[in-house]
Parts: sequence; C-alpha cells; structure tokens
Amino acid sequence: MLKSVVVKQLNTIEEMEEARQLERDIWASECVPIHQIVSFIHNGGLVLGAYLDKELIGFNYSHAAFVEGESYLYSHMLGIKREFRELGVGELIKLRQKELAAELGYGKCKWTFDPLEARNGYLNFTKLRTYAKTYLPNCYGQLHDPFNKALPSDRVMVEWNLHDEDFLRWDTKIDELTEEAGEVAPWSLSIVGLPILDKDGTFNSEISLLKDAYLLPIPASFQKIKIESPSLAEDWRYKTRTMFQALFAQGYAVVHLLPTNEHVSHYLFVKSSLFAL
Repeated sequence: MLKSVVVKQLNTIEEMEEARQLERDIWASECVPIHQIVSFIHNGGLVLGAYLDKELIGFNYSHAAFVEGESYLYSHMLGIKREFRELGVGELIKLRQKELAAELGYGKCKWTFDPLEARNGYLNFTKLRTYAKTYLPNCYGQLHDPFNKALPSDRVMVEWNLHDEDFLRWDTKIDELTEEAGEVAPWSLSIVGLPILDKDGTFNSEISLLKDAYLLPIPASFQKIKIESPSLAEDWRYKTRTMFQALFAQGYAVVHLLPTNEHVSHYLFVKSSLFAL
C-alpha cells in the first residue's frame, strides 16, 4: 500500500480546504483557519498531503520559526485518517517534510507531542531518529478534542537535525546504551491488568543520576488507560512529568523508544554529551 502513497505540497485553496476537512474529521474540533494555512506556505512553511488513489489520507502543517537566535521549521500538526494509521504514512510525510525543509535551507525541524502516546514516540524517536530535551507542562492548556480532553496537555519538544545522516553511528550507540541502561522507576500491573508506574513511590527527583542511560516506562496504550481508569491516566501524567523534568534538568535527552511488551514501552534517556546534543 505504501508504494502507492504520494506525498506532495498543497498549494491551492481547494487542496487546503480538503486538508482542513480531514483535520476536522480526526480531532472533531475547530480547524486551523484557511488564512493561517496560506500564511504558512507564503512565509517559509510547508503544507503536505498524502494521497492514495487521489484520496487524501494524511496531512502536515509546518511554519517558519525563530527562537533565541535559531531558525527552524516548526511542524505544527500531523494527522492521518484512522484506517491508515500504523501503516507508515506518518513516516512518509515526515521524510518528505525533511527533504523539502532542507531544500528551503532549514537545518532543523521541531514539533511537540504527548510523551505518553507510545505510537507517536516510536515514530518520532525510533524511526525518525529525533531527540528531546525540553518538557512543556500543560503546553496548550485544557484541550477538548477526544484525544486530549480531561488531562493537562503536557508535551515534549522534539528536535530533528535535517542534515545528519550518520544512522549507523546513532543506532550503534543506542544499542550499546540500551544494554547498560538503568531503571528510572519500576512498573507493575493492577488487578485488572493495567500498568502502574512506581506504585511504591521509589523515585526521588533530588537524587543525582550517574549512569550514561536510563529507561523510563510509559503505557503501550495510554488512550485505553484514559478510558478504563481516568485516575490512573492522571497518575501516569504527573509521575512521568516529574521524571522527565528531573532527567532533562540533569542533562539527559530522549533518543529512542523501545516497544517492550503489550503493557509498556520504554524511553531511552542518554547523557546529551554522548550524542553532542
């Protein structure tokens, strides 16, 4: 199927309206205004669409950004039609975004995502080889779409170097560090089979972390936990917030996600200096 998917830039009002309709179908909330999308593409941004047999099945909005003397492409939103998720369409869109952003002269692309969404973490870190060093508590305030409602909108800021193609060195280091990584906090299963993080409260954010790498568990399906146990979902949010912030404050970065089993995946945190991040 993926061989038949075509990712292209969207330039016409009709194409952008089609992308807005897909955005509305996915999030069931207000869409990015058409005038804002047009401003993206006229000022250093990109609007991409993924098509299968002329059907729009995915889109991406991105715009130019400049913060603290650094210019980069900010990827604002990526959406895939439900029946085409987990098939690699998101990766196709991001790789096309990388090519076009480099052609426009960008050296880096950034975006945010919910770190408790394992599927997104796997795409961002494991497939695309990005990294993260910044945690943003309740980044967007209270959101009301089906994916985000009822919890603080915590996000991590993903950074993607567009010109570093030394994948072998990157992957070799990750394999080595994964084998020697310590445990940030333990996880266990509830009586109904849902994963619980650090049930006995063993994590201490004041302790200095000395290892080169650590593994932090997250739910394999956070959306399932949000539906079946809202209080447990809230527990995951606040505990992982504390752990992410503590690790980032001590100079660690996320570089990988390991899909461990049906219950949890694990983020790999490494000392930023080991990857010159």
